Amino acid sequence: AKTMQELFTSPFALPADPQWSNFVKAWQNGISQYLVNSLIVTSISVIAIVLFSALAAYALARISFPGRASIFLLLIAGFAIPVHTVLVPLYRSLNGMQLLNTHAGLILPYIAFGIPFSVLLLYAFFLEFPPEIEDAARIDGSSTLHMVFQIVMPLSMPALVSVTIFQTVFLWNEFSLALIVIRDDGLRTIPLGLTKFQGQWSTNWTLMLASLSMATLPVLLLFVTLQRQFIRSLVGFSK
Repeated sequence: AKTMQELFTSPFALPADPQWSNFVKAWQNGISQYLVNSLIVTSISVIAIVLFSALAAYALARISFPGRASIFLLLIAGFAIPVHTVLVPLYRSLNGMQLLNTHAGLILPYIAFGIPFSVLLLYAFFLEFPPEIEDAARIDGSSTLHMVFQIVMPLSMPALVSVTIFQTVFLWNEFSLALIVIRDDGLRTIPLGLTKFQGQWSTNWTLMLASLSMATLPVLLLFVTLQRQFIRSLVGFSK
């Protein structure tokens, strides 16, 4: 029996089973590196989006402070701006900061564009969060940060999972911004990497479809793992 390493490194690993040959060829033609790049960019971006959005949404929903309404309106305005309308100034900004052709040049805009939608989604959830739980924590002497991270966030896991899934699917498939930021083949994410199998006059559909099948597996695995929490969040938002 062949090991997984032999299956994906040797070009002659599956001579008796040609149905797997397209997956092996796609893997050897760079899909493995594109998957790693997408995992790095998407994971860092989603973690930052969920963390910052949760803190911002809780502050806007549960804490009274001057300028809260103005900040909320700015978030709504940011959510209303399509990413395609700011590609040119964004390109110039990234070029000035020397972030073009880097993963950081993708991660920072992804976080900036992902926060408004995530804050609006979590804001609606925190508005319905039972205040009695927070009052009980304060009576027990809990600080605000301790209460947020140890009580509020664990109880808000269905909403956080929903934001995680939405942002992961969007960033995993994002193409426009990655197209103007990334140049080197070794830094490409999955959407850019798939263009490698498409030429001006022809497309290698067998390798394209094999690559698409492998590209969907991480997102499918994430949804299967978190589907219970996701369904709970849908039930909660519908009330």
